[in-house]
Amino acid sequence: MNTPQKVLIGAAAAAIVIGGVAIGLTLQKTPDKLDISTIHTEAPTETMAPTTQAVTTEAPTAAEKTPDDAGTATSVTATLETYTNGKVSIQYPVVDKMDDAGMQAKVNELLKNNALSYIKAVGVDESKDALSVKCEVISVDRKRLTATYTGTYSAEGAAHPVNVFYANTVNLSQALDLGFSDFTDAYTMAGYVLSEDVEFAGLSAEEAKAVLEYRSTLTLEQLTEIFNNADFPLASANKWPESFSYEKRGTVCFSLPVPHALGDYVIVTFDPSTK
Repeated sequence: MNTPQKVLIGAAAAAIVIGGVAIGLTLQKTPDKLDISTIHTEAPTETMAPTTQAVTTEAPTAAEKTPDDAGTATSVTATLETYTNGKVSIQYPVVDKMDDAGMQAKVNELLKNNALSYIKAVGVDESKDALSVKCEVISVDRKRLTATYTGTYSAEGAAHPVNVFYANTVNLSQALDLGFSDFTDAYTMAGYVLSEDVEFAGLSAEEAKAVLEYRSTLTLEQLTEIFNNADFPLASANKWPESFSYEKRGTVCFSLPVPHALGDYVIVTFDPSTK
């Protein structure tokens, strides 16, 4: 059994680096700029003993504090534990210091189940397939927790590993998942992805050019469908969403599936204050 280890980690935004492999697609003219000024956001069976890591997130500035932040004796905290079985390793957050112990238990059950749901949804064979997923807690306060997950999955005999990304935002007072429709709307973000204004996180100019070439093969209808079916809760235990979203300091972030040569996914960022 592994000895628990505590490591302080920051709440940096997810940085996505993809292979700079250009694809032979012709870049078509992107749609005209859309009016997006009206968008509003809200501010197995066999396991080893989990390892635990302490998590800290950036403290809110005075301007960002809410009435709930003031005068509280304790603040909700989060640590990272790790599920391990066979060749599978998945980190997930565990919250503590909530006022309601019963609700805290429900939240922690939801967080763990969501984090591990990739195993069943994708059909991972834990004795043969290799899956490694790291969790980063983007933010945690008395209202919600936001976490992102990044890693790789390699099915036995597969030609190459697949890059994995998902995210989870949970309303702590109700133990409910928040998703795309809580931050923005699918149709508008589909138009944004197809517009000249679209921005990606962590891509070089060459990488962004290759992604834009691929983007020209997508339609508004296809993207709207992808974003309408994003995030937790899963529509089916055996169906994994193609996109996941979260919000960080007012910026809406969501994944866009791309070919493996381009990294399997990229992160789109949308800042309503600049649109």
